[in-house]
Amino acid sequence: MKEKILKNKTLVIVVAAIVLCAIGFAAGMMVKTSLAHDSGNYIGAEKAKTIALESVGVSPAKATFTKVEIDRSERPVVYDIEFYTASNEYDFEIEAKTGNILEKSSEAITAQAPLPQAGTSNPAGSGTDAAAVTPTQQAANPSGKASSSEYIGIDKAKSIAFKHAGVSASAAKITKAKLDSDDGVKTYEIEFISGSREYEYEINAYTGKVMDYDTEVLDQYKHHNDDHDDHDDHHDYDD
Repeated sequence: MKEKILKNKTLVIVVAAIVLCAIGFAAGMMVKTSLAHDSGNYIGAEKAKTIALESVGVSPAKATFTKVEIDRSERPVVYDIEFYTASNEYDFEIEAKTGNILEKSSEAITAQAPLPQAGTSNPAGSGTDAAAVTPTQQAANPSGKASSSEYIGIDKAKSIAFKHAGVSASAAKITKAKLDSDDGVKTYEIEFISGSREYEYEINAYTGKVMDYDTEVLDQYKHHNDDHDDHDDHHDYDD
């Protein structure tokens, strides 16, 4: 009788082991299938990184990535890409299926060089952030600080923003263009809409350098992408 009970226990253990192995195999196959499905539908993290770098003209050797993640909580699903160079930080949201850039922004991280004071020269290598002060300007302005007459002007600032964005002036609708002060540095804030995108720029009023910019797809076009993805998901489910 004891031998029979022992055999039954052994049989139960063997059956349980087989069932667990089968469950593990099925789970593994599901993960592999899911990964294969993702790789077939999404462009991949490496491609997303390449798209981000090429859009701002940065070579891979000069970029240090701090974030490369896929965010499935967003609609549509996006890759969050963040990296920096010696002079700028970049932040991207790239649509995982199409590779379209939904949002991108850049912020200058180099220190703002001080303006030359009266009786001093602009040292070599100080960069373009400092406004060059000529002897004539120093004589007219002993403090050495740039005056409003030395600003590049609002029209020039708009032209710089358009060129940086790759947008023609005729295709842009200006929503904001004003002179402002950022931590004591005079800047032009330029905002405009072109096509399906909204652009925001912060441009140094003395040098014309793009200090910060941001662009994103307008909400109505994001909703269109959501509807398109819902349609795709429906087909994926049916398959």
